[in-house]
Formats: sequence, structure tokens, C-alpha cells
Amino acid sequence: MIAAALNVSIPAQAENDLPPVGRSRFDQLIGHAPVPYPFSRLLHTIDRQMLTDAGGLPPLKVTLIPLGRSLQREAGAPDYFHFPRVIAAADGISKPGIPPLKDRLFLGFHEKGAVIEVISYNDAAGRFEFQVVRNYQQGKTPQVFYARRSLCLACHQNAAPIFARPLWDETPANPAIAARLKQMRLDFYGVKLSGTDIAYFIDTATDRANLFPVWQVLWQQGCGAGEAGDRCRLEAFAAALDYARHGTLPAPNILLTLDRSWKTHWPRGLAIPNPDLPNRDPLAALPDASHDPLLLRPPLETWKAPDKTAFVVGLAGMLDVHAAQQLKAADLTAPLERLRVRGAFSVLPFRHALLDDLLAELGKPRRTRLASLPSARMEPASAAVDAGPLVAPFRTHCASCHDTTLPHPPNFLHGRSVDANLDHCAERIFVRLSMAGIPEASRSKPPMPPAAALASRGIDPAHWAISPELDVLKRLAASRLRGQDPASLLRRPYAQLRPCLPSSSYAERAR
Repeated sequence: MIAAALNVSIPAQAENDLPPVGRSRFDQLIGHAPVPYPFSRLLHTIDRQMLTDAGGLPPLKVTLIPLGRSLQREAGAPDYFHFPRVIAAADGISKPGIPPLKDRLFLGFHEKGAVIEVISYNDAAGRFEFQVVRNYQQGKTPQVFYARRSLCLACHQNAAPIFARPLWDETPANPAIAARLKQMRLDFYGVKLSGTDIAYFIDTATDRANLFPVWQVLWQQGCGAGEAGDRCRLEAFAAALDYARHGTLPAPNILLTLDRSWKTHWPRGLAIPNPDLPNRDPLAALPDASHDPLLLRPPLETWKAPDKTAFVVGLAGMLDVHAAQQLKAADLTAPLERLRVRGAFSVLPFRHALLDDLLAELGKPRRTRLASLPSARMEPASAAVDAGPLVAPFRTHCASCHDTTLPHPPNFLHGRSVDANLDHCAERIFVRLSMAGIPEASRSKPPMPPAAALASRGIDPAHWAISPELDVLKRLAASRLRGQDPASLLRRPYAQLRPCLPSSSYAERAR
């Protein structure tokens, strides 16, 4: 049931690391050129694609998080405030002729880690793609890879960006954070030390982006297959165009096919995903275990019936504003029907290119340049080796997150020193595995593997806690504790346990 709740709003294509079709918006933006360096130049490149908003704010909203919860959280150690993480979200309307960027592009950059994490939308696949830019530093050529979704989705449980709830105390919206950043350096890549305004815009952009999978599920599964499904999607698209052009809300009696299919697809209701992490003050005296992004987040709400207004308005928000306005007062009934006959409304993801098809049908084709893109590449992994019986179970259950070239999360399964790494990490591995059998309220840390990772494999975390597979992992970890009492580790503060990997710089270990 937990796995079903997590995946109910995520299209089936979310299983693949590489795009099943299409490419990410970031790929399309960069093309064959190297990723612009330094980071201020990349921000400027993205900003130029969009219009400045009416209030004069830049279309790309950017803030700093020196003490955050991302995989890059230790990259700046010990100079966290000299090397804060940069978060950027595209929040502006694209200029005419440029495909939409709003709510489709999110970046996380860390200078000391020489890494950019990218979440950007793939219209053809109807999903967000997760990518990482490596070697992002002076004198090197940046390399772009698609990341392992199983690793990313442990925190990004809706396969979309996440952000904290107000009051956004990890950002300069917290006066104490802003003051310490000001003391450390004068310029952070041209990013201003903003307050709650920028944090609010980033938060709302992630909220809207997390609804993209919901609209896609209603578009594809809710309307269904066959002629009835095609007509349902045509009706939804026409209503979205009416809203985009005139602000006209849909009539309550539309999308009857969606009404009829609802109980079949979602007899217990449709869970609406939650993109919000709890607000966290990183300067607070005591850490709160409930703030960990690995914890499963309950849905925001569960729809017992389709919210057709939200669906139509959501689809309209995914459209190219300028293309929609080109339609003006045209009667779209006949051209939309011709598109339906040609299969434009079959069971495929909703994409803004439908507007291009419609404009071409009206004799107003837009000039679109198909970018030539380099081949999509996966993040590097260890060369295949024969794992012995003391290592193989860890590879089976942990390699998707811990066999990477980056040190966060600890890459103890990467390279040729796996046995030595497991010995070094044994204390923390044993404790994190043991958390599965401890009541949630008493846990000092979320268990490993994370609940979301288990659920994505169709494993109920409650069943995993009593499984023989987990017992084997715990016994193997305990065998590496060099005579220590395993139970005593569970009584020690987690921070006092032996660090998982030998101390070294983030960049040195990122290889």
C-alpha cells in the first residue's frame, strides 16, 4: 500500500534512469556547447531565456543554503558559510519562440564540490529528469550525466523538486544565516542575500512542478485508452486553451469519461504528492530527526473525486503562453478534431508541443529548431566485479545509492577497496540497518535502505524490517565491528560513531 501511494502520481516511465524518449530541458538549453562556467555565467544564460516579471524580479529565482540537507551538505566543510550551496528555480515566462522553462528547471550548485545537480522537465516523456554536472571548475571540461533515479527519489519522492516550508530558515530569509554569510564574503556568484520573497517563489515553483505528475496521470490514465480517452484528452486540452487565452474556467459537466474511470483507477482516492520538507533552523541547538528528507512524506491530500478545475488550470499552466495567445479568438473545434483523428490525443504524455501542432493546423506554423544533442550518458559506476558472499548482499540492496563516484551518500561500494570501506563504515551501516526495527518515534536516523527506495521496489518497509534479507545485512555488518558490542552502538549518539569513510576533501573523494 505504501509503494502504491508513492507511485500513484508518477508515470511508468519514471523507472528508467535515461530518458525513455526525448531529452531534458537542461540538455536542450545547453546543446553541444560546454556548460557555461563560472556559475554566474550559467545563471545569466538561463535568465536571458525568460522575461523579467512585472515586479522587476529576475525570472530565475536564486538563494543560498550554507547548512542544508542535500547530498552536497558536507561539501563545504568546514567552511560552510564561505561555500554555501546555491539553489535556482526558473520562475519566469520564456521569451517568444523559446520553449517554456517556468517550473521546468531547478539547479543546485556547490563550488567546493565542483558539482551541479539538475532537475529539469522532459516534455516528451512527461517526467522530470535528474542530472549531475561533474568537473564544474576552472581548468576542467564540465561533464553532464543522467543520475540514478533510485538515489534521487529517496528524497525526491515525487520524482520532482523539493523545498522547505516557511519560514525557510536554512536560507538568508533567516537573519542569523544572512548575517553569517555577510561576514564571510562579499560576492556569492552574483547572488543577492534575499529574504522570504525569493524563498517563497522557489517554494511555490516546486509546489507547481510537483503537480505535473498528477496532471500527467489524469491525462493518460484518467482519460484512458481508445476513442473515449482521445476525446477526453481533446476536451481537457480545449478547456486548458480556453483558460490560457481567456481565463475561462471549465464547466462542471465536462470530462465525464474521467468521472466514470475514477473509481476504477483510484477506489481509495488519488494521493496528491507532498513536495514540502519541514522547516529547519540549522543553527538550532538540538537537531530534529523529523527533518530528514529521507523520511516518507504523507500526501498533501487525497482526492476522492477528480478536481477538474485544478486539472484544466494545471494543464494551462504547462502551456507556452505566447503560443496560446497566437490562437486569439480562433474557432478551434474543427482543427482540434482533425488532430484527434490523426492520433494527437492518444495515450501519450501531455506536452506543450500540442500547441505547435494546433498552430500548424491553423496555417501558423512556428519555426522550431531541433537541437542536435550529444548522446545521453549515465553516471559512471564501478566496473563489474565478482562480489564475494560477504559483499554481494550489500551490492544487491545498497549499490544504487552507494556505488557512485561522488562521496555523498558515502560511496563505500565504489572502486576496488570495497572490503576496507565496509570495515570502515560498519558502525554506521549497522546502526542505519537496525533503525528499521526501532519504533519510528525512537529513531535517531532514518533506516537504510530508505523507505522510499524500498517502496519503489514494491517492498513494504514494515515487511523489510522483519525480512531475512535485512537480517543477513545486519549480521554481515556486525561481523566487521571488531569485537564491539552491536547493541552498544545503538545507545551512542550517531555523530559519535566512526565516520563512514576516511576523512578527506570532497573533491578528492569525488573520483
